[in-house]
Amino acid sequence: MGRIKKGILGGFSGKVGTVVGASWRGIDYMRSLPETSNKPATPAQLAQQNKMAMFRGFLLGLDDIIERCFQNIKKYTPMNDALSNNMLHAVAGVYPDQSIAFDQLLFSKGELLGAWGAEAVAATGNAIDFMWENGRYSPLRSATDQVTVVVYDPIAQQFCKLENAALRSEKIARLILPETFKGHEVHCYLSFYSEGREVASTNEYLGLVEVV
Repeated sequence: MGRIKKGILGGFSGKVGTVVGASWRGIDYMRSLPETSNKPATPAQLAQQNKMAMFRGFLLGLDDIIERCFQNIKKYTPMNDALSNNMLHAVAGVYPDQSIAFDQLLFSKGELLGAWGAEAVAATGNAIDFMWENGRYSPLRSATDQVTVVVYDPIAQQFCKLENAALRSEKIARLILPETFKGHEVHCYLSFYSEGREVASTNEYLGLVEVV
């Protein structure tokens, strides 16, 4: 049942017949009820639903990084923009055999410049060493940029991440992984964030590394 809020000439909230009244930021509006459909979902619709289900929970494991580092947004929140981008660009296979294309996964996106010759290698003690070279320093590639390293274990289905792991000038950062990652191949990523924590780089995929 609808409820009139400001007399007979005012807006209303709730359902009246085939319309719904509501208010957003002090503006009263009406919208029609969505039409129900008995038609089965098309393959394209099923594929889209599967992508949504695949990424929605997955990206929550990186929500703190995404909220700060997924930038250049014009329409969506950082998380919604990351979700949209990955649904479009980071899917491998064809429905119903879709999976995440880890080499295309983005959780950081910005104008800061990346690294040269970046690589990730296994170190003893369940650790991954991230190494890179630096080009000429500039406002978009500063010696004091902070390094973010991320590892994803597809067997444990778990992220391990470290922000401010090193400075760009140090050219190496180490991430100690949980014991449960030992013997697993993990996906490795590197990105940068400016010292003033205002501008991010687009994360780089460094490949699969076996944890020793």
